Amino acid sequence: MANKTAATIKLIQVLSARGEYISTSELADMIETNPRNVKEYIKEIEVCGYKVDSLAGVYGGYRMNKASLLPAINLNNDEVKLIRDTTSYLKSKNDYFANIEIDSVMGKILASLDDSKPITPLTMVDKFPLSMPKDELQKRFTILNDGIESQLKVEIEYLSVAGTIKNHIIHPYKLFVYNGNWFVIAYNETVNDIGYFKLNRINDLFITRNHFTVLKTYVEEDYLDGYGMVKNGEYYHIELLLTNLNTVMKERIYGKNQIIEEIDDKHIKFKCDMQNQEMILSFVLSFGNKCKIIEPEWLKDRVKETLRKELELYE
Repeated sequence: MANKTAATIKLIQVLSARGEYISTSELADMIETNPRNVKEYIKEIEVCGYKVDSLAGVYGGYRMNKASLLPAINLNNDEVKLIRDTTSYLKSKNDYFANIEIDSVMGKILASLDDSKPITPLTMVDKFPLSMPKDELQKRFTILNDGIESQLKVEIEYLSVAGTIKNHIIHPYKLFVYNGNWFVIAYNETVNDIGYFKLNRINDLFITRNHFTVLKTYVEEDYLDGYGMVKNGEYYHIELLLTNLNTVMKERIYGKNQIIEEIDDKHIKFKCDMQNQEMILSFVLSFGNKCKIIEPEWLKDRVKETLRKELELYE
């Protein structure tokens, strides 16, 4: 077995080094084996994922298909750690559908490296994973993705924010993740407009046999940018006075045109433009008494109203 393995490896080296076709007899001489064994070793190479071209005739033989050659991998410790951390991160996400495949691919890459210095990957925890089973989410993703690739309409039952279920026929354009949730951009025949649909709010769906054509007026950048969903409501400028959050607030970008002014070692003035009044309200309330709204006035009124209603619950 050891001789067979050694001969197969040597055959890969020979075919990789030579660009032209090499006859069976010449290959047999080069790897010191019987010509009858060459074909068997070629099969072994192809099982390993390489593609070997063959040509019959006097000037024929075997030639390595250069497109199937793997590039030499020479990664340093930091790069190996990056691969391990990336794999760990993806495996922690229950909305990532190729965990098994990514683990296999990364394993093959790392197996080809000198692993004499084991590197422990970071531990990744998805704090608020979706409550929906992963296989159900993947089913919805697959149906919508098939609709995108085949340009076939999809009929869905969709649960609105108000809790009502409505039927829609959509033309799916694009799947994307925003704030840990899968969405699809789609033209909605019901309202004759393009909008966003959250996958975990789709109650049921099936792909139809009816084709659609993407609207010529559709431009992806009009619906997605570096901050998420462009048409998720107008942008509002907010200014907050925050206490004991100097370090925490500098760790993330929460909206467009974000500016943090440090007043002293305990107070900062936070400014940015954010979408969706309900999301802004939740964002501000999450800071509790560490946050004072400077502007806008409507946000002050909404916070007062919300806190008043909460107090009534405990009276």
